Amino acid sequence: MGVRKWMERPTVRGHHVGVEDLTEGQQGVPESKRRKWALQTIDASPFQVWVVVVAGIGFLTDSFGLFALNVVTPMIGYVYWPDNLDNDGVPQVPSSVKTAMMCSTLAGTMIGQIAFGFAADVLGRRKMYGMELVVIIVGTMLLLMSSSGEKNSMNVSGWLIAWRAVMGIGIGADYPLSAVIVAEFAPRKFRARMMSWVFFAQPMGQLLANVLSLAAVEGYRPYITNTEMSCSVDGVDDLDCFRSIDRLWRLVIGIGIIPAVLALSFRFTIPESPRYKLDILQNASTVYEDTKNYYGAPELDAEHGELEILPSHEGQPRPSTSASEIAPDDVVDYNSDDDEHRSSTAFTRPVVTSSNELPPGDPNYIPPLASWADAKNFFITEGNWQYLLGTSLAWLFLDFAFYGLGLSSPQIVSHIWQNPNVGRPKVFDSLRDNSLHTLVMVSIGTIIGGLLMIKVIKYASPKVIQFWGFLVLFVLFIVTGSAWTKLLDTSRSGLIVLYVLSHIAFNLGPNVTTFIIPAEIFPTRYRCTCHGIAAAAGKLGSWVVQIFLAYAFQNDNQGEQYDWERENFGHVLQVMSAFMVAGAVVTYFLVPETRDHDNKSRTLEVLACGKKVIDELNRQRQREDEEN
Repeated sequence: MGVRKWMERPTVRGHHVGVEDLTEGQQGVPESKRRKWALQTIDASPFQVWVVVVAGIGFLTDSFGLFALNVVTPMIGYVYWPDNLDNDGVPQVPSSVKTAMMCSTLAGTMIGQIAFGFAADVLGRRKMYGMELVVIIVGTMLLLMSSSGEKNSMNVSGWLIAWRAVMGIGIGADYPLSAVIVAEFAPRKFRARMMSWVFFAQPMGQLLANVLSLAAVEGYRPYITNTEMSCSVDGVDDLDCFRSIDRLWRLVIGIGIIPAVLALSFRFTIPESPRYKLDILQNASTVYEDTKNYYGAPELDAEHGELEILPSHEGQPRPSTSASEIAPDDVVDYNSDDDEHRSSTAFTRPVVTSSNELPPGDPNYIPPLASWADAKNFFITEGNWQYLLGTSLAWLFLDFAFYGLGLSSPQIVSHIWQNPNVGRPKVFDSLRDNSLHTLVMVSIGTIIGGLLMIKVIKYASPKVIQFWGFLVLFVLFIVTGSAWTKLLDTSRSGLIVLYVLSHIAFNLGPNVTTFIIPAEIFPTRYRCTCHGIAAAAGKLGSWVVQIFLAYAFQNDNQGEQYDWERENFGHVLQVMSAFMVAGAVVTYFLVPETRDHDNKSRTLEVLACGKKVIDELNRQRQREDEEN
């Protein structure tokens, strides 16, 4: 559906822009048929471009804010810690402050993921969607005003750490909300691809941060000294240099507010998730109307039982979709998959009005509401805690390596590109090279991997991609870590290639699938909460790796830290390779298969049945494969 149609939909009870709060549906249509028809219409609809765009813009903002820390950290060191020099005389942020900034951001992200995920299950997706961008905007604006005060009357590191934590809360909140909303709006056929497109906004955010920082640095070239290692020349401060770099890092961070503001209007006006209305609010009447309006589906004349095709909006043709041929009175097998027949008999027998008489996975089956008793039954009695543990551990093992490399990229990039025999670059060259080299080594790999993932996800299941992705990363880390010191001295180009390949493997593998799988395999009543828990486990891994990097490979002499990192980072990569093996093992044993024997995505209703049903479907799939 086009954005103009979305924004101009009729409103009630006020004049705000939004979705019509319909309270009455076609009263002649039975409630059970409304539910089944709505779910079939959603799963038979075309690719939902605007859902991807709305979710993707916010995700791009999150990525920009998270990874812009790589770009601005060296700048902040030049301005606020000019006396904290390494052995070459280059100012740098103290390692304790750097680690605290990273950990506060990641800790805030964990809080946002769990808190907003739980709130979205209790209060609704739509009520929470957009609030996380408000938090990001406020946190970013406050971060921009961080200062040491007049004559150092304040501690700038305290402000940076505090406001990065606030930004982290908003960034974390977007993970479960965007993933679940896209999954619940997505047609079955395009669900994995839509979520891959949304996650592709993360490498785009990284790319944008590096491109804009490079442009900003070039714009400030006349004001930044390029004759010294710092902004102090023979003990005399170059005020233009200090002011320019101070403005520069605030400009780079502040740019991230722009896409967040653009995305706000769309997020506050996105309809409530139809599956949330069906399963949690149990209001099939409004979902029936919303589905017709949003997906451009046919309207049923309740009195005569005939289809009335909705007119196009302002002369625009209605989207081409098989849903336009589905009416509430029709019994449709919209994919004719064996798994659906095994888990549901709704397509071969008359509709039964009582939910208690329907098997789980049937479109007419109304699941129970969330409660402590139901949660205990679903997670403990039925064993679905294994799925939560599997998705959480897989994300934790991934992020230990991904954020270990991603948030440490300025140091790694400088080691790979800098020739120790030539000497360290001057202020302007150092800032420009940080953005340019990160652009080449990180952004190119993540962009290529993300694009390949969008293509590959059509032909391979997320579980298969995740399993083999972990194994590929294991091989890359072992090879790179073992040859790190030798390659630094003999073949930097080979090291650059290996580093780029690792980022391709991340995004053509578990970095994307750990985002997709938790949004598919849990029931609607717990979907956001479980996704938030799994994502928070990932950020716990990224938090642990920052502590690991700060203390396990920290030299007591600050001036010799650069050389220490250069000599020992290969061992860090070897440790990361062990986590990749653990991720592959967890994926194989604890993460469920979300595709059927024809490699078609199972419906969210079937996946919501949990371990018992999915295990039986997988056993049947295995038996059929052996017979064939």
